[in-house]
Order: sequence, then C-alpha cells, then structure tokens
Amino acid sequence: MIQRAPYALNQCALYAVTSPAMLAKRLEIRLDDLERLASHTNNYLIRSQNKPSGGSRIIEEPKTNLQKVHGRVHRLLSRVNLPPHVHSVRKGHSYITNARQHVNNGEMVKLDVEKFYRNVRSGAVADFFERQMRCAPDVAGLLARLLTYDGHLPTGSKSSPILSYFVHQEMFDEIAALAIKNGLTMTSYVDDIVISGIGAHRGILSAVRKIIAKHGLRSHKLRHLGPTRPKIVTGVMVTQDGLRLPNRRHQKIKEGYSALHTAQTPAEKLEVLTWLGSLLHEAAQIDQRHKPSAIQIDSLRRQLRHAL
Repeated sequence: MIQRAPYALNQCALYAVTSPAMLAKRLEIRLDDLERLASHTNNYLIRSQNKPSGGSRIIEEPKTNLQKVHGRVHRLLSRVNLPPHVHSVRKGHSYITNARQHVNNGEMVKLDVEKFYRNVRSGAVADFFERQMRCAPDVAGLLARLLTYDGHLPTGSKSSPILSYFVHQEMFDEIAALAIKNGLTMTSYVDDIVISGIGAHRGILSAVRKIIAKHGLRSHKLRHLGPTRPKIVTGVMVTQDGLRLPNRRHQKIKEGYSALHTAQTPAEKLEVLTWLGSLLHEAAQIDQRHKPSAIQIDSLRRQLRHAL
C-alpha cells in the first residue's frame, strides 16, 4: 500500500470548498444523496455499551451510508500533518505509542476532558470548517449537519476523534506549549491528556485545568503520580523499566486459557484460540514477553483448523 506523506491543512481536499456540489465531489458522493443524508432524521443507531472499568456509555453510530461520509472526512483530515503530542489519529501511532512516551519520565499528571464529544457542539464544527478550513458558510453548515448528532459529535463516528482535535486544536497546542516551557513531555489521545517529567507536579495540573476551562470545557479524572509509582496511561501500565500489561488485561488472558480448557468441541476451541491469540498478540505489542505465548496459540489454532 502506498503511504501518503502528511500535508498542510490548506492542502486538504476539504479546504476552501466553495459549494455543496464541490463538497459532494470531494466526499465522493452524489449531491442529492449528500443533501438527503444531511436532512434525514434517522441516520444513527443508538445503543448502550459496557465500559471495561464498569458502568455503560451510549454509542451513537452513523448508519452505513452516513458512516461512509464520516470515514471519508476522517481519511482526509487524518492525513494533515499533526503535532507530535497527538497519538489518537496519526498514522503509525496508537494508545501504545502514547503510553511509551512517558516511560521512566518520573512524575506524571493526567486528566480527561469531561464528556468531550458531547461538548464539541455543531456550531463549533461549522466554525472550524468556515474559519480554519476557509469553506463557504453553507458548506460549513452542511458539514456540521452531516458530522454531528443531536448538536454534538457522535460517539460512534469515524470522524469524531479527528474533528474533536481540530475543533479544539488551540487548547491542545496551548497545553503542549506549557509542557515544552517546563521541559515536560505531553501527549494527547482524544480526551486523555498526560504530562510527565521532572516537575510534573500539581501546579502543572492546575494550570492545564485552567486552560481547558478557558476553552469552555471541564476536566475530570485528575491524578498526580510520583516518580517511582507504576502508572496507567491509555490502558497500558508505564513503569521505570518499560510498558507492562495492567492487571485487568492479565485477567482477560487468564480467562481465555480457562475457556480453552473447558471448551467442549473443536469449533468452540477454535473460537477461543482465535480470541486468545488476538489478546496475546496485542499484549506482545506492549510487552514482548507475551510473544512466545502468542506464537504457541497461533500454532495450536493452525493445527486445529487443519484437523477440521
């Protein structure tokens, strides 16, 4: 696959779109279909999803035709050259690279933006496309209707992560500048902000909270962690010696092996092996000590598939 080099914002196909017809062409969709989607009131599937940490959240997922539009917007905007602190929507970056930036950095402060997608309003999305992307006002309004649900970014959309960053880019850049000024490392993963290094104390946490509040948002899940304490960053344990799996993931792997031992039929065993192999391969990306187990499970799965 050809890897496209990142480009400047003004090189994006969504930049300086002057008419709905031009927008439809850039989004690779017929104009009447685009306008129909923008005016339709039944474009989303709403469901509840359990959180790994407990409780549940509402997922607002665009239906197939609208999700294709959201996916196109995501692809175009995610090719824009992004600052190094952004890990959620950059090629070759992930929650793992986000955590890796903070290995052996000493102190850490971390916080989330509360109800981030719900607080990225449709008016702010329209403003981003009109002011930063230099789109015509009717185009910006059309994009806001297409890309938001009930007045905010939908939680199940492919385009929400990148849009949430660009709408509040000034806020994230201000936090990054604060970190650089103090010789600290800052990363962002959607609504998750982490700053580490010597001097990442409660005063830094307070300063970040003030920046977030200045931009009309609220912060929560506030933590200050000492230099020697293991820390969970985007679901990964950061230690002085590298990345490790948190206990919750160890428990899932243990449950996978238990399910394998109790599986009654070859088909059941194959299903468990596939699931367990996926868990172990992901674990190996975090901690290489899990790679031999992942290879072993792959071998067992191939043997069983051949026997079937």
